[in-house]
Amino acid sequence: MINLFQHQQQALDETEGKNRVAYYLDMGLGKTFVGSEKMMKLNKRINLVVCQCSKVQDWIEHFQDHYTRNCVFDLTNPKTFKWFFEQVQHEVPTLMIGVINYELTFRRKILKTLNGFTLMLDESSLIQNENAKRSKFILGLHPDNVILLSGTPTGGKYEKLWSQCQLLGWNISKE
Repeated sequence: MINLFQHQQQALDETEGKNRVAYYLDMGLGKTFVGSEKMMKLNKRINLVVCQCSKVQDWIEHFQDHYTRNCVFDLTNPKTFKWFFEQVQHEVPTLMIGVINYELTFRRKILKTLNGFTLMLDESSLIQNENAKRSKFILGLHPDNVILLSGTPTGGKYEKLWSQCQLLGWNISKE
């Protein structure tokens, strides 16, 4: 368990018991820690973190530094991706955290076979165009839990939140 700031703990407290959450915190307020702590509290064996390509290594280092080194997989590496799925299929009881960038998600079609996992999207605003390949693919996944992180969830146009609302389980029309 990490020592959180009061505002971070409050965000977790307010979402206690919820398995589909969005943490829209301004830059510098520690979304990474809030999201990773929520992921640990949700306690799923399989966890998938989707982020920008430039943040993959940051997420890997975050989990290795603050949780456990042995459970983090760089899913941008084809060999590691294959190893991750071998572990998933063999139902190894160990905590597994796979980190991948948005552009690779829809190219790794086997991700669609994941079930019973937690999905965390860093900069979830990157799926605001529900017609984009990455958005369609992510919206087609079947996570048990969803954690959305963003400092700017929309550029002021609320209809751009529609795809994020879908992941949160809000079955509303775009209109």
